[in-house]
Amino acid sequence: MFLLEKHRSLPAYTPGDHEEGDGFIRLNTNESPYPPSPGVKAAIAGEAGKLGYYNDPDCTALREALAGLYGVKPAQVIATNGSDELLYFAFLAFADETHPIALPDITYGYYDLFAAAHGIPLVKVPLKADFTIDYRDYLGIGKTIVFPNPNAPTGYVMPAEQVAEIAKSNPENVIIVDEAYVDFGAETCLPLIEEYPNVLIVRTFSKSRSMAGARLGYGFACESLIAEIETIRNAINLYSVNRMTQAAGVAAVKENDYYMANCRRIIEAREYTTRMLHEQGFEVLDSKANFVFAKPKAMAAGVLAAQLRERGILVRHWEKDRIRDYLRITIGSMQEMQALECAIEMIFGRA
Repeated sequence: MFLLEKHRSLPAYTPGDHEEGDGFIRLNTNESPYPPSPGVKAAIAGEAGKLGYYNDPDCTALREALAGLYGVKPAQVIATNGSDELLYFAFLAFADETHPIALPDITYGYYDLFAAAHGIPLVKVPLKADFTIDYRDYLGIGKTIVFPNPNAPTGYVMPAEQVAEIAKSNPENVIIVDEAYVDFGAETCLPLIEEYPNVLIVRTFSKSRSMAGARLGYGFACESLIAEIETIRNAINLYSVNRMTQAAGVAAVKENDYYMANCRRIIEAREYTTRMLHEQGFEVLDSKANFVFAKPKAMAAGVLAAQLRERGILVRHWEKDRIRDYLRITIGSMQEMQALECAIEMIFGRA
């Protein structure tokens, strides 16, 4: 009733079905199938009694822990309420009505929403026919650039040397590399921040560190670029990372070996699932994320998604041009992927 007219046509993000605690196998939201490490649980409990006090707005301990793990300076690190908040800050900092953003036409859907909320024009660059990003399309484009690496929902990776060429050819523009899925076998672009002051690396604790419900994101860039983003954060949401989440993040960094071992288990399950789907006649893209993007041969993807749901398995399907024939399937535990295999065999027969 009171909403400003300019906001009434804003698009809304459509997340995967959130069926929790009802027996569904959730292969639709790219969560980790493994629980947080024991230290994370203890850290959260230890902070619960301190909720009457404000959290550290600078996330000092967390930034120091991340800097130590990744071999950078704390001043090159920022922590936010999920990686989406960091992306939002970056959009506000580096784009507006007269400074467009260039991005792939098939990619993470939240970018469209951030841009729509602030009237930022988007230049959508088509993926190649094989769903890969052609880095040459971005050379000298003269705009802020954003893309996930690996991309979503395809799982394809752009090599770091190609990202470097993009950064080198657009020295007046920020290149936002969203590495939400990098821990599942992709090459990181983190070393580029030492050579290219316009590169921002965005990451999350949601995928590889089993903390999707905690909402914790972080990023790396040169000190001056981080300081510019902090200007936006300090004006909008200074205390955005609560004290329990900060403590959980520090504990997760200390127990990084646990999470990297889980990533290796997910990679193994991804390879198993890819082989199984190939044997069933699916076309499967070469993913380096915690999901696969697959096209069934003998049934429409939307129909298969519905039939899997009837069997208690949720996968992601979009009715969008170019990708409506594909399903994005999160890689869960090996047991969950074997349950998917059984369901597919029930539908199509044993390969």
